[in-house]
Amino acid sequence: MIKRLIFTAITLLVSLSSMAKSMVEIWSSIPDSVIPYIDRTHRLEMTDFIKMGLKGDVNHSLGGKSEMDTITADYIHLTLNESVTMELKRLPCEGEDSLLCVVTTWKGPAEESNVKFFTQEWQSIIVPKAFEGGDYYELASRLTQRPDIMSKARYDELCAMIDPIMLSAKLSIADNVLHVKLSLPLLKADDQRKLSSVMNPIDLHWDGRGFNTK
Repeated sequence: MIKRLIFTAITLLVSLSSMAKSMVEIWSSIPDSVIPYIDRTHRLEMTDFIKMGLKGDVNHSLGGKSEMDTITADYIHLTLNESVTMELKRLPCEGEDSLLCVVTTWKGPAEESNVKFFTQEWQSIIVPKAFEGGDYYELASRLTQRPDIMSKARYDELCAMIDPIMLSAKLSIADNVLHVKLSLPLLKADDQRKLSSVMNPIDLHWDGRGFNTK
């Protein structure tokens, strides 16, 4: 009985310790496999600079600069280099410790993002059916919508122009929302204008188990 109580107490303390981690602590412990060219010393310099009201930029090992511009109690935004941005958001989970959502966005001819989940100890985890009950890229079918005045044939014609399928995602600073939209690479400005009539960006709200529309 005593051993069981001790085990329960230790488990509770570990859980509380994990939940109490600040975003600075989480950021400083990020492994090289996630960001290989910003070492821990430079990561800490970023947050120190922001605390002092300075620009949170540092030189990274590839010869360029990385800059953190936002850090709150549950959110971080930074520019890794000229082509890549990263967002970190701590999200509450039902009956479990909070997890981390990391959105990395590449800015090529158009933005493309991936979304990954980690524990607060940076162990990669799979969240089953995390996006409207399905996979991230399954959201693509939700990101266009046919206007009432448009024929189905014209709608299908426009949708066929969206190739390859590329999703752009952004986390909200203020709340636990993921904004998702389609990117339109390799299209002329006129074609992008035509496609704007069928674009249907969506906001997904974290409910403790996944991102879903309300």
